[in-house]
Amino acid sequence: MIRERDSLASTVVIVLDGGTDAGRRLARRELADGRRVAVVARHACDAVEVLHGHSADRVMVIAADVDDPRQWSGVTARVTAKFGRIDTVVRAEGATLRASA
Repeated sequence: MIRERDSLASTVVIVLDGGTDAGRRLARRELADGRRVAVVARHACDAVEVLHGHSADRVMVIAADVDDPRQWSGVTARVTAKFGRIDTVVRAEGATLRASA
């Protein structure tokens, strides 16, 4: 059991659509399960509530449009710089996506 918990603590998840209710719920669930989480939203203020109650070494919020290859590259670079790796990228189920103009 301890080994499983240690394994989860080293797992790094990027949660997309972090500015949606579904994205924030998913990020909180991943944090509750012990994972380190990078929450990505178009506007950081939409996802900042996920930070509350968690130490900075377990969670970060990044403002980016992940459909833009340059911004996505920046996201992965920042997550890797902070956490050392990326294990999983998940998109919140039921999130409403806005198309870029």
